[in-house]
Formats: sequence, C-alpha cells, structure tokens
Amino acid sequence: HDVFTILQGKADVFVDEVKVGEVLTDEIFGAMAVFTGEQRSATVKAVEHCTVLAVPQEEFITLIKSHPQTTMTLIENMARQIKALNSQIQ
Repeated sequence: HDVFTILQGKADVFVDEVKVGEVLTDEIFGAMAVFTGEQRSATVKAVEHCTVLAVPQEEFITLIKSHPQTTMTLIENMARQIKALNSQIQ
C-alpha cells in the first residue's frame, strides 16, 4: 500500500522473472497499484545498494494533489516506462 522512491541507487524491474526495466535514483515506483487498486504486477530488485523512501498511499495522494511537480515527475516516469515497454513489444 506504499509508493516508493529510490533516493540512492538503482533497481531492476521484473515481471514473471523477466527483466522489463529499471528504476533509477529519484524515480517513483509502486504508484500504479495505488491508482488502479490492483495487486502489484512487477517485482523491483536492487542491483546496487539502495536507499528507498516508502510513502503510505494516503500521504502519496495528498502529496500529488498539493505538489504539481511531483505529479509531473510521476507522469514522465510512467510515460518513459510505457515507451520502453512498447519498444520491447516491437
């Protein structure tokens, strides 16, 4: 029920044990489940030492409503992920 941000480090994203992407410093992950209410569909594993900030769902929703830049960063990250997934399909 949390949304996460990597404050330091890097992690890989896996679906069914297949690497589908990566999460870099300052990127947000875990937000899709907050928006859809569905179970998480991916696993994120650190590939180097990571410092991670966990934000509870309610606080995250308050944050995106009151800080438009956070919302823009989230949208940019999701768009980048969609683009990368589309490239893998092609």
